Parts: sequence; structure tokens; C-alpha cells
Amino acid sequence: MSSLLPHLKKMQCLASTGFHEIHYAEWGNKTSEKVALCVHGFSRNGRDFDYLAKSLVGAGYRVVCPDLPGRGISDWLPNTGDYNIQNHMQQLIQLIARLDVPHVDWIGTSMGGIIGMALASFDKSPIRNLVINDVGPFIPAPPLTRIKQYLSLMPTFKTRATARNFLRQLLLPFGKITAEQLDHLTDYGFHENATGEFCLSYDPKIVDSFEVKEADLWYIWDTITAPILVIRGADSEVLSRETLEKMCEREHVSSVEFADVAHAPALMDEEQIRTIVEWLKKQY
Repeated sequence: MSSLLPHLKKMQCLASTGFHEIHYAEWGNKTSEKVALCVHGFSRNGRDFDYLAKSLVGAGYRVVCPDLPGRGISDWLPNTGDYNIQNHMQQLIQLIARLDVPHVDWIGTSMGGIIGMALASFDKSPIRNLVINDVGPFIPAPPLTRIKQYLSLMPTFKTRATARNFLRQLLLPFGKITAEQLDHLTDYGFHENATGEFCLSYDPKIVDSFEVKEADLWYIWDTITAPILVIRGADSEVLSRETLEKMCEREHVSSVEFADVAHAPALMDEEQIRTIVEWLKKQY
């Protein structure tokens, strides 16, 4: 990775039990008219987008990558019920308001893509262009059941090396990841607990809010008017090829599929990054 580093910032949000902090990494020129908001998957964090962010900065973007509550270095919430899509939508709208920009280009992986779809469906949405990574308006229940099973593991590790090896196995569906990228994901995917053991960087209680029932969001999809790029891992069970084909029936929807990847493409591979950057350039 290049020496370019983000500014680490935080903001206050309100939940049912009081205020809490959301942390985010901000890259690039604060005065740029092109702003990308990158939103991670259910148990991931904003530093997943570091490689993509550097390329977007090179394309003239200001890039903002938050850790949603209970993930990364953002606060854990005392009330498990506060971990829900509606609250996350409100928190991210508050973040956009804090950035003081009229619109953003949204890049969302899995849950981040669902939140982006929901926000883009509203009248006068600030989302100008929408990139959704391996998720769509229909999600079958079986893969969600499997995801919840591995989310519930929450092992601890006595050494960074064993934690890194566990993460390597866990992220196999993400596709090819270099040793450097795995080190990066290990650095930000774990924290040390009070006894010095390495733990995954998310609140175990978020798993209680993970629903395994079939999701049908076509009523949301059909109201989105922003240009959309849909990314699919060719081996994904979360976003089926059938669902993708139906999504692409709308004229303003483009898609790309990456081989040898399941759910979800890591967006660290040069081809994946180039695809996103070039598509966004075409929108201007």
C-alpha cells in the first residue's frame, strides 16, 4: 500500500440508552465535489476499504469509511435492539449531513449495500451513484443461516499468528487475498482483550440482531432511480445469478461478476478496484 493515510474522525449519535461514538476514516481532499461513502458488511469495518479508498483518492474523490456501531473501533451499544438497519440508516444520514455535501456515491458491501438500496429509494436521496457488492433485493434464507453460524463462533487467540490464520480461513469466500492484505485485515479485524488475547473486532451481541429469514426487497429496488453497479461473486449464494439478471432488467443498472469468489468480493483486487473506479468515472 502507498503511504497515503486517512484522517481518523468520530461523531456522536443517539441510541435508546444514550449517546455513542461512531468512528470513520476520511481520505482525500475535503473540498472535492466527488464524495464516496463506503459502508461495510455485517461483521466487518470501514478499514476493509483502504485499498479502494486510495484508488478513489487518485481519481479525485473524498472518501469516507465508517465503522458502524458494534464494529471496528466504534462504540458497542448496551441495547442489542439498537443494532438494526433503521438505526444504521439514521446514523449514516447523520454522517452525510456532517460531511456537509449535497450528494455521495455509495459503495456498500452486503449489509452496506442493503442500507444503500434503502436510502437510494427515497425521494431527494443524497445518493447520486450506487455500487452494491454481492447483495440484492432478494436473499434466500439458507446462506443467511450459514453466515449466522460462523458469526456466532467468536473464538479468542493467544497469538496474532493464530488469529491471522483463522481469518485467512474465514475469508476464503472473499477471493484471492495477498499476504499484505491479510495482514491489513488482521490488524483491523481483531482487538486485544483485557487478558491480551486476540478477539474479532465486533460486539458478539450484533449476532442476535442478524435475521435468517428470506428477504424480499423488490419493492425498494423498483423505486431506485440512481445509476447502479451491481458486483457479484460468481460463486455467491447470497446474490444468485437469477436475481442479478432480474435486477439488470432496469436500464440504469450495470453488473459485473468476478470468478472464483463467493460472498463477498473483498474489493482489494486490482481488477475489482479498477472496475468500480472506471464505472464511477463514466457517471460524470
